[in-house]
Amino acid sequence: MYHVESLKIYSKLKESLNELEGNTTFSMGDISIKIKGKDGLGGLIEEWFGIWAHNNNFKIYDPKKEGGSQEFPDYYVGYNKDLLEIKAFDYDAGANFDLANFESYCESTANMPARLDSDYLIFGYRLCGSKLKIEKIWLKKIWEITCPSERWPLKTQTKRDIIYNIRPASWYSVNSRFKVFTKKENFINALYETQFKYKGTSHKNTYLKNIKD
Repeated sequence: MYHVESLKIYSKLKESLNELEGNTTFSMGDISIKIKGKDGLGGLIEEWFGIWAHNNNFKIYDPKKEGGSQEFPDYYVGYNKDLLEIKAFDYDAGANFDLANFESYCESTANMPARLDSDYLIFGYRLCGSKLKIEKIWLKKIWEITCPSERWPLKTQTKRDIIYNIRPASWYSVNSRFKVFTKKENFINALYETQFKYKGTSHKNTYLKNIKD
């Protein structure tokens, strides 16, 4: 189910889990400080991962360095340039990151259904003072880390009746109220039904037809 190179990367990271600790430092002029805040850590872990993967001789490509999009995907992996997304969250606080902008995801998957098969490499970290440690790593598909919500067939970030982003489930918890989808088709239907409920009948046919085709 997962791409071959992603599985190799995941296996190597799991083997190295006890070594994945350090800190973040910011320097300007003659002043250097160790960062104790969590803002921006996800981006730093994503950038670190790219260098780590390259140093470990994995076939990985950064689209941002090749003039590609700043938004998707984070990396291409393997000879086929399969899609790999990197996510990180505070292991003590729970997964509260954005998986994708809702409208952009609907549009891009309708035009490029392969996006549905992206691998998600997820880092759960702890930050104690300035000491950063990776506690857990997962390799998932999007339907394995998403779920319904009380309001929508797909859990989203919604403010004042406007849907902004697709939000993850608590896939790592056995006590979650809403369970993750069991297969890709369930996620696709939830995505469609959420868009239909949100946008209305004008969006009923084209999106679902493109995805199912």
